[in-house]
Amino acid sequence: MAHPPFDIVIPLFRTRWNTRAVMEGLTHHYQPRSIHIITLPTEVASLQEKSQGWKTAPIHIHNEEIFFQASGLTKTVICEELNLGKSLYNPGWFYQQLLKLGAFEGISNLSEWYLVWDSDLLPAATWPAFRGEDTTLEHTFALLQHNKYGNPAIVGKWDTWIRNVLGVTPLTDETGTFIPHHMWFKQEHLKTFAQRINYHYTSTDHWLSLMMRSANDFGTFSEYWAYISWVATQAPTDIAFYPYAQYGETTERFFDDGTGMFSTSLREYLSINSVGPDDGFSPSYKEVNTFIQTEYGADALPSSLAFESSPRHLKKNSENMHIEEQRSRWNPRMVEEAATV
Repeated sequence: MAHPPFDIVIPLFRTRWNTRAVMEGLTHHYQPRSIHIITLPTEVASLQEKSQGWKTAPIHIHNEEIFFQASGLTKTVICEELNLGKSLYNPGWFYQQLLKLGAFEGISNLSEWYLVWDSDLLPAATWPAFRGEDTTLEHTFALLQHNKYGNPAIVGKWDTWIRNVLGVTPLTDETGTFIPHHMWFKQEHLKTFAQRINYHYTSTDHWLSLMMRSANDFGTFSEYWAYISWVATQAPTDIAFYPYAQYGETTERFFDDGTGMFSTSLREYLSINSVGPDDGFSPSYKEVNTFIQTEYGADALPSSLAFESSPRHLKKNSENMHIEEQRSRWNPRMVEEAATV
C-alpha cells in the first residue's frame, strides 16, 4: 500500500551492536523517506562512516548538544534546569524524551507526521505503520507493554504530571500502556502541546526548558504517554493503534549490550568468534532476522525484540519487571530461575 512520505526520528545514546539491524529493519518494513538519528557529538563522525555500507533509507545524523540551536538552546543549558539529586534517571534520559517531542524544532523540513522509534527496538514480525488509504488513512502504532507490570510509583508520577501540567485525563487502555517505545507524532499537535506547557507555567521561557524544569516538580515525565493523552483531547481521530493482544503478547525485552544471551547465540549462529560490547560486531538485519526465524520458527515469531543496554535491567526486583522481560527466552534471570525449578 502506498503511503505519504515520512521521516523516522531516533535518539541514539551511542552506536551499538544492534544499531545497523534496527535501521535496516525499519527501512525494510516501513520504507521511510529518511531516518534522522540524534546522537552524542562524539558519535557523529564514526556513525556517519559506519552507516555508509548499511542498506537503509538516507540517514541524517544530528549532534544532540546543538540540536536545538535554532531556538537558542543547547543540551547543556536545558539539562541545567534539572536538579533531582539522586534519581533513577539522569539528565540525558529526560533530554532524549525532549528530542522526540521537539524534533520538529531541530530538523528542517521534517515530515508533518513523523515516526519516533527507540533505538533498541528491532522490528521482526512487525505491525503495519499505516491503515486505510486516502482520506481514511491512519498512522498506526502497537501497544507493546502490559499495564499490570512495572514500577507503580513511577507510573503514578507520570499520571500526576499529565493531569497537572496538561490538565487532561491520561489516556488508558484495558491491557496495554501508552509507553510503546515508538509512536507517531504530528507537528500540529506538538505545537499546541508546547503552548500548553507555557500556559501551565505562565512563562515565556522556551517550552523545552519548562519541560525539563517540570521534572523537578513532579520527579519525572513520560513523553509518549503525555503526548498521546494530549492528542486524545485535541484530535482523537488522529489516534490509531493495535491492541496489546495483537502484537504486544509476542514482543520481548531483555538486557543485551553485546554480551547477552541473544547476541552470543547470534555470533555462534554466524560463526563469529568474538564477545564484547565494543568488538565491532554489527550484523545486518537480514542476518538477525534469519537467526530469529531459525530460533523461533515461522509460526511463533516475535513482533519485536528490545535490546536493553542498561545493566539495571539485570537488577530489577521481580515485582517491577515487565512481563515482556519475564517471558523472554533471552533474559538470564528467568532462564536461571527456570533451571532451578
